[in-house]
Amino acid sequence: MQTFTHLEFLELAQNEKTLKESLNNLETAEPERSPKKQTINNILNYSKALSVKKSKTVDCIEMILN
Repeated sequence: MQTFTHLEFLELAQNEKTLKESLNNLETAEPERSPKKQTINNILNYSKALSVKKSKTVDCIEMILN
């Protein structure tokens, strides 16, 4: 087991404090981004309307059913 001197422990504690502050600054600096509800609905509607069928002559056939 490794032993630390008092000064090494203080340095570790200071480094830990600095890292925590940096992490908190990163979290508050840029809020979490997410897509708009309309964008999600557009993608879901497209996926419902898309039909993909396997074919013997070509790899697959893609068709929009709307």
